[in-house]
Amino acid sequence: MTTNTSDQRIELYLRGDTYGSYDRQQRILGRVEDLEAEGVVTDTEVDASWQRIRTPEQDSRDEALATYEEFGEWASENGYRLEPAFERRQRSYIGTDAVHDVVVFPMASLAVYEGSDLQAVFPCADETGAINFTVQDCLDAFEAGESEWFEQFAPVTVDRASPRLTVDAD
Repeated sequence: MTTNTSDQRIELYLRGDTYGSYDRQQRILGRVEDLEAEGVVTDTEVDASWQRIRTPEQDSRDEALATYEEFGEWASENGYRLEPAFERRQRSYIGTDAVHDVVVFPMASLAVYEGSDLQAVFPCADETGAINFTVQDCLDAFEAGESEWFEQFAPVTVDRASPRLTVDAD
């Protein structure tokens, strides 16, 4: 790994309700922590409280949908899409007329920031959905010191100075 001189930080979001993926999530977390320890990125933040499905009513707890909207803005402004890893759909409930818009989140997602600019979100796909970029692709590029790989992703300035992550005081 090579040390980075830019002000890059990583936000890692792990779904807390996945089954059979704990070891995989821990490997991703370990790689992200190693990037910070090696000085490749200046800071990492982790949130493991995201759930599979979020509705606007549930968003007050961890602002997952606000973060998803930020990711979506980056994707639409740069010719990328979050689907199929992130899925937006409607959910109905048996015995009621209630229908909610929901977002299904991936097992792990990662956002790369440079200063106040969102540089890229993983997983994502190109506009056609033919080319997919995974969390592993991003981590591989960081670990190999391939900063030019990130040039294919144009940053957008975000309207927040710090992550929307909840921090457990365990």
